[in-house]
Amino acid sequence: MGGMKRKIRCGGKPMTAIVLAGGRSTRMKADKAGLLVGGRTLLEHVLAQIEPYFDEIIISISKGQWRGRRPARLKKSGPGRKGDPQGGCSGLMLIEDEVLGQGPIGGILAGLKAAKHGACAVIACDIPDIDIALLRSLARAARDFDIAVPVGPSGLYEPLFAIYKRSVAGAIEALLARGERSLLPLYGACRTALMPLGENLRLRNLNTRADYESFIRSVKGE
Repeated sequence: MGGMKRKIRCGGKPMTAIVLAGGRSTRMKADKAGLLVGGRTLLEHVLAQIEPYFDEIIISISKGQWRGRRPARLKKSGPGRKGDPQGGCSGLMLIEDEVLGQGPIGGILAGLKAAKHGACAVIACDIPDIDIALLRSLARAARDFDIAVPVGPSGLYEPLFAIYKRSVAGAIEALLARGERSLLPLYGACRTALMPLGENLRLRNLNTRADYESFIRSVKGE
């Protein structure tokens, strides 16, 4: 088999990965996607982990966020349009939020509207260690649901490492229309599978400079 990775599927069908790389990163005081990890950016670090497992990867950023400094391997697609991979890395697409200031929910919506597959794995780029086994479990759980989301031992949801069906885009638009920016009401409005995380399983998030420096030390330690 030569080390080929088995694709992650939902109900036997291919999936799209949506990597959220937008936002102002006010606590980090830097563009998280551009932070360096072992000679490459954090975004590239995340992409390297997930690329073998998905046929299509969408990178969702804020409107005007990169302003001409887009990585050469990425093609840009307008909001809600399918990207054209010709001339770029096949399967990679860059999408901008349709509206500024909506936060992650806006990035997810833009990604869902551009995705070609019915089920999408949403992954925040500030989650540096991608648990592929957990993604597979979530994909299996989402087979007969609209959403599959992990829940920590304390009851905290992990909405930015979850599976969303493309069909929930309308429900997200309804939330945004009434001024809602949280994803939590979406779970009550859609068929949602909750996946409890064990006591020893947590998703590391790089929210602050201290988080980032701690992660870099752990990488160097390896």
